[in-house]
Amino acid sequence: MGKNNDPLKNAFDVLKEIDRPTEQQKDKMLNYILAESRQETSLRGKIIDFITVYPWRFAFGVSTVQAVICTLVFGTQYTNLFLSIFGG
Repeated sequence: MGKNNDPLKNAFDVLKEIDRPTEQQKDKMLNYILAESRQETSLRGKIIDFITVYPWRFAFGVSTVQAVICTLVFGTQYTNLFLSIFGG
């Protein structure tokens, strides 16, 4: 009677083993963490990373800044010209 054959306990033991990462997965995670830690932390590096990861955010930001600056410089005439060209 040294062996416990409880099926519920065996099922939970199997689930515990499945949840544990394999050595290959551990190596991948470690390599990823090390690669991320080697990245540039300068402002230029952060800006480049932001542009490459979120290009649509960068484009919308530049478009917004451009619209605000042109509206401040040219007034509402710029907005009216833009709307007449692209708005119909």
